[in-house]
Amino acid sequence: MKPLSEYLVETGELWAAGQRCGHSLHEISYRACFKPELAGFFIDRFTNAGEVVYDPFMGRGTTPLEAALRGRIAMGSDANPLGEMLAAPRLDPPSVEEITDWLDVFDWQKDIDAPSELLAFFHPETLRKICLLRAAFLKRKPDRTSAWIRMVALTRLTGHSPGFFSIRTLPPNQAISAAAQLALNKRHQLIPPPRDVTAIVLKKSLSLLRHASRPNLSGSHRLWTGSAESSIYFTK
Repeated sequence: MKPLSEYLVETGELWAAGQRCGHSLHEISYRACFKPELAGFFIDRFTNAGEVVYDPFMGRGTTPLEAALRGRIAMGSDANPLGEMLAAPRLDPPSVEEITDWLDVFDWQKDIDAPSELLAFFHPETLRKICLLRAAFLKRKPDRTSAWIRMVALTRLTGHSPGFFSIRTLPPNQAISAAAQLALNKRHQLIPPPRDVTAIVLKKSLSLLRHASRPNLSGSHRLWTGSAESSIYFTK
């Protein structure tokens, strides 16, 4: 069998940086994710519109989302529950108006206990709002809009720019302990600044939704959390 790189060269499927952007809905960080054009290359060549595309190791959902965008029925699973939380909302995104209304009516004023060790990453007021969101999502099953808010918030928790809730740290697809972050703060004289949680969520939502096209919702897309073996129960 030819290596993938040789096959892509022969078919002319090599992409410059500007061609690897993909649909805006793909633009969330995840460890070891690949470009959507790679999934699209095989989806177009080995499936037809309306057929099922299944990925048992979907991660952030690149393959299911690209399949839906190309008119296929998207199926996907991952042992990590984060995969379903990140992928499912992007198969059925709410409107900007629905997102704005949700953020406007959410009760941001309540008090809530917050883990003090996380103050290494977040300003106290920012951490309080993050904990309010977490409590709301744990209290009841998220609907379409709140599932989207949860997805965006998860991808904005930590990072290296003001576009994240945290002080400058590692991106959300990596990890650093609170003790290590405290040492980093001390070394660089960093103090977690207050962040506008609603503004950050809305800005990222606008960016994700900036392309007019949406996934094909005429099919019965299905994503779930489970090991690769869980697919055998679906395919019986």
